[in-house]
Amino acid sequence: MKRSVFAFLISTALALLAVPAINIMTAPNRDAIHLQEKAFLYNMDFASRWTASALYPFGISTDPKQVIIGKDGWLYLGDLYQATLSDDRRPATESDIQLAKEIGAATEAWDAYLASKGVKAFRIMVGPNKGTIYPEHMPNWAKPTPSNPIDTLFAQTNGEHFVDLRPALLNAKETHEEVLYYKTDTHWNALGAGVAFHAFSQQIEKSTSELRWPSEKAYELLRVDPGIGGDLAKFLRLQGSLSERNPVLNGSMPAVETTQTDFDTKQILAKGGNPVVASPMTPLLVTSAGALNNKKVLWLRDSYGNSLSPLMDATFSEVLQLHWSEAIKPGGRFAELVEKWKPDYVFVTVVERAARTPWFAIYPPPAFNADSSEFKATKTSTPVGVHDLIQGPSKNDYQINGTDAFVDFALSNTTTQTTPQHLNIDLTCSDNTASVPLQLFWLEAGQASYDEAHSARFSAPTGRHQIDLRTIPKWNTGATINRVRIDIDAQNACSHFKLINPSFGLKAPGSL
Repeated sequence: MKRSVFAFLISTALALLAVPAINIMTAPNRDAIHLQEKAFLYNMDFASRWTASALYPFGISTDPKQVIIGKDGWLYLGDLYQATLSDDRRPATESDIQLAKEIGAATEAWDAYLASKGVKAFRIMVGPNKGTIYPEHMPNWAKPTPSNPIDTLFAQTNGEHFVDLRPALLNAKETHEEVLYYKTDTHWNALGAGVAFHAFSQQIEKSTSELRWPSEKAYELLRVDPGIGGDLAKFLRLQGSLSERNPVLNGSMPAVETTQTDFDTKQILAKGGNPVVASPMTPLLVTSAGALNNKKVLWLRDSYGNSLSPLMDATFSEVLQLHWSEAIKPGGRFAELVEKWKPDYVFVTVVERAARTPWFAIYPPPAFNADSSEFKATKTSTPVGVHDLIQGPSKNDYQINGTDAFVDFALSNTTTQTTPQHLNIDLTCSDNTASVPLQLFWLEAGQASYDEAHSARFSAPTGRHQIDLRTIPKWNTGATINRVRIDIDAQNACSHFKLINPSFGLKAPGSL
């Protein structure tokens, strides 16, 4: 018994000595050796690395939730990130269809909002998952199925705003000897990014001809440099033992000199050349001297924008970059940056697996257009009831006399079948309040009474303005509206106001 205990103690002591020795001997350089830190001395990552290295040739992943091993040394993302494998291998469900419709409606709302702010084009480019372009290297059980949720998203959204890059990349895959995606990384490489940016530019050219784009020569392959494994290899702790190929494009673009500035603090973070810019989580302004276009682009992006960034920065003189999640999340900075910076164009780059994030279904603030002679009323209204209001000397004058002030309006029968696009509201306050919080209720045909599901809250500027109905959440453009109610939620302001009967109508094409 004593001999067994002694043997156990000896083997334990040897192990305690062996682990630090292995970490010291396998450290990449002297600077990586930290003899005073237990976290370094007793790090067991080498065991995981050895295990992963031993199983890799057999196609067995030590962390299949993060990485699966395909054929010919190709690595693919596992289900840990947006359930990539599971979603790609199943047909779309009713909930997928509903979410796609909601994202499509919100995208139209953002387009209307951005147009009201002077933005000339709003586009969302979706970077395909690696398995979408190279399914042949995946294990047979992991290959995507046709008509999966991403197909539903494209089917249910406006083809003008969503840029489907799959056809361009699949076509380029057949004509290029070099692959378009990294074998050991989740992303497209510079060659794939070049194909994507070229296809994106061709889509933009369909709606605007004012922009100049990099020449065809800029997208040509110049050389392929050797490199170490990418992020998927790193997940398996095999980054140093797996190799990678790094395509380099011709680069026949303007020889721009970029400056990277923190948008909020105005601090210069980097200067010179046209380097790859990693996806920033706080607004980063990249200005490019000598760019093809003296235009401002708000670019909401993720890491799929890394390889695109030199092309984007060479094309536009000012590119304000921010990870899309920080922009579109509840309380995000999308509308704030548009209001503050006033971009000419707004582009979004999002990887396929994240394109169905429910945050993309969040609406912008309502878009208010200043009164214009281009507005044509197609449906007028008449007051049929008031609450917590005292009517003034004229029929449109009101004095608030309670905590639930509203005016109820019945709508006239329309003489046109054209669906109204705008709601005209003319509200002025005797105390010159600049904006008033309102809640708009609407009563659809067959609806018994007003409810919260058919309402929207917003702060409305005073004076005469038209609200773009596409920016009103839950507004059903195809429904017949019989009545509307405007609740005035102002507190300690605008107690006496004039509200002209609202009307629905249209604005001439091209007018703001």
